Amino acid sequence: MVRLPMSLSRGPQILSLVNKTPVFLRLFATQIASFDEVKSVKTTPKTLLIDVREPHELQETGVIPDSINIPLGEVEKVLKDMPSEQFQKTYKKAKPDSSTPLIFSCRSGKRSALASEIATKLGFKDIKNYSGGWLEWEEKSKNI
Repeated sequence: MVRLPMSLSRGPQILSLVNKTPVFLRLFATQIASFDEVKSVKTTPKTLLIDVREPHELQETGVIPDSINIPLGEVEKVLKDMPSEQFQKTYKKAKPDSSTPLIFSCRSGKRSALASEIATKLGFKDIKNYSGGWLEWEEKSKNI
């Protein structure tokens, strides 16, 4: 295991030994979703917007409309192992397949970047990270 200084122990700077490629290099390959793309999710029903914050955070701050909440620690298990029927029942959306457009969001973009990495490892092809996260959404949606 690689030991990192505390300043590098979180977010996109975390190094992964998978494929011997640092996560931060692979994360730069992940596309970034804009505020307007996230705002248009309700008119593009095939796109799935996944907020990876903890439920208590959503209760404290609010949610981006048309998003579903899958906390970061559950993303892999839910996307990989949850049966389609259970996904539909739990999230009121169809379970994504490898070609479903996914946008991950969180508070400020770090956890959603990690979720994007997880989805990439699971074979999802159309992944975007809303790097502005809730902080950008809250600020920009005041003007809608």
